Amino acid sequence: MTGNPGEKKAYKPKPPYSSVEGTETDVFGRLSRNAVFVLLKFYEKFNGFNRYDLSLTYGEVKSKISNTLFSRSVGELIGFGFIDVRRPGSLKRKCSLYGLSQRWRKINNNPEKLDQIQELLSEIEKLKRQPGSVKKRMKMNELRKKVLKLGTS
Repeated sequence: MTGNPGEKKAYKPKPPYSSVEGTETDVFGRLSRNAVFVLLKFYEKFNGFNRYDLSLTYGEVKSKISNTLFSRSVGELIGFGFIDVRRPGSLKRKCSLYGLSQRWRKINNNPEKLDQIQELLSEIEKLKRQPGSVKKRMKMNELRKKVLKLGTS
């Protein structure tokens, strides 16, 4: 054993053994395969200590997934409680910071909430395809707040 005896060591399984929380749950089964791919990319960056300090940019996954699917997948992961936004990105070339969340545990055994969240997420996606306006963005923000409220209550 190396290092100081009081030094904390995080558990990080070695490949190919890695642990992704919630894989055997109903809520995980609701995720699209693209959202599962993005979640696995977040877990690849997780080193045991940086649970709430993770970034994943579209540039890192653009060879595997489109921008639209990446955005939709991140929305799904936030909606179903697998990740939280710690800091939104900005136009000043700062990427968004995310944290691995435990919110999915609260809604896992509640099929009604899962159905409601899934409906709200699909409504958000429908709104995205409509021509842009301020009212559209306001409606999307309201729907996102409803999704988060369902996931935390």
